[in-house]
Amino acid sequence: MDASSSSSSVPQPLLPPPPSAMQAFTQIRTFTVHGGKEIDVVYTNEEETMSKYLKMYAQWYAEEEENKFVGLDLEYTREDPNHEEDNYLAVVQLSMRNHVLVCHYSWTNGECPALRSFLQNQGIVFCTVDKRADFIKLYYEKIIIPRENWIDIQEFVNVKGLNERGNLMRDGMASLATSIIDESYSQMKNKFPPERHNYWEERPLSDLNLEYAAKDAYVSYQLYVKIWFFLRYLVFCPGCKKEDTLRGHLCDKCNKAEIEVERAQKNAAAEIARLNAELASVQAELASLKAPASSDNTQQTSPPHGKRRKMNDEQWLESSDAPKSSDYWQNLRKSWTGDEQKSDDPWTTEMSDQQSPKSDNPWLTKPGNY
Repeated sequence: MDASSSSSSVPQPLLPPPPSAMQAFTQIRTFTVHGGKEIDVVYTNEEETMSKYLKMYAQWYAEEEENKFVGLDLEYTREDPNHEEDNYLAVVQLSMRNHVLVCHYSWTNGECPALRSFLQNQGIVFCTVDKRADFIKLYYEKIIIPRENWIDIQEFVNVKGLNERGNLMRDGMASLATSIIDESYSQMKNKFPPERHNYWEERPLSDLNLEYAAKDAYVSYQLYVKIWFFLRYLVFCPGCKKEDTLRGHLCDKCNKAEIEVERAQKNAAAEIARLNAELASVQAELASLKAPASSDNTQQTSPPHGKRRKMNDEQWLESSDAPKSSDYWQNLRKSWTGDEQKSDDPWTTEMSDQQSPKSDNPWLTKPGNY
């Protein structure tokens, strides 16, 4: 990934090979990594082979539910000791699950449509350890991975801590792999001599370079597998899976949504309680209407809604002990005039043809006699 400083004895940088020298080749190898696990490695410069395995990666990516990302690593040609020419992209390594695809980009015609499409046009998320120089090398090749689809693991995890000046030190792949994956990676860089970084443009790659390149991509992928497991449950919002500074708490958007759901549930419960109370009232009203009338007139059930009907005079007289009107006036007349004595008061005179004499006064004349 990094090109080390070379001494004056190192040969000048190699120019890209001419198209006539582009001979297609593909190697399928197996290497052992930490814990005795084996990874399958495909090393090629053939467009057809790259397209085949990149389609396989795209299918894996679509099927993946948790580890939805691809490990990415780059190697460059040797640096010019006189700094007259820039080094360029030599090898592109991609890793997913227990598989690594090593594309010898410097030994292609530079087109690689399948690789270009996979890196920048399919919305796939890539993870890398320190992408600062990688971004520049891809930019020179007119390959731009969207920023939101390219994760730099150094921005998530720090193992070394602060330096003497109090600045945060960036961790290399070896230190991260040793702390997060397995202690056996502590010798990862020591087993690969620094001068071997000057031979990434050789074809074919040596076994040492090919194994180093394959492990770099595989470690990038496995590092983020471990980190993503941590982030998924402790750093990201459980609701929308977006990063949250509260580590594991709901973000503001999901928290507001949860509050709205609780409020809606409370309102629904209150409305249900209100409807149940109204239903109980209606049922009680129906029961009162269907109940038989009481035999005791003094204990009558109240009409609905508490509205009592007023009894007319006849109903009051029938239900009370008050004297009837006819008896009352007859007794009053007898007390004034006696049983046999007639009264000149027209109001107390019996209006009949047998008891009342004829009179010219119309008020004392019975209707029909004038």
